[in-house]
Amino acid sequence: MNSALRYTRPLGKRGQVVIPKDIRLHLGLAEGGPVVFEVHEGRVGLRGPDAATALAEFLSLPKHGRGPSPARLKAMLAEGRRDVR
Repeated sequence: MNSALRYTRPLGKRGQVVIPKDIRLHLGLAEGGPVVFEVHEGRVGLRGPDAATALAEFLSLPKHGRGPSPARLKAMLAEGRRDVR
């Protein structure tokens, strides 16, 4: 039998919902980072960024001026690797 966690959260005036901390940790979601929503047959799924999302974010950085910090670059690379495993 497949066990699932179930949470009920209120929907805010602007359509916002707080994702519980244990779910954020499980999915590897970082504050300010991307969240992927998928809708399929009346259900909404949510997951962390995949390699394509991390690469698109990296490639969208300005080509002039200061680039991402070494810590941010390391985090972006880690986000891309997480879904490859």
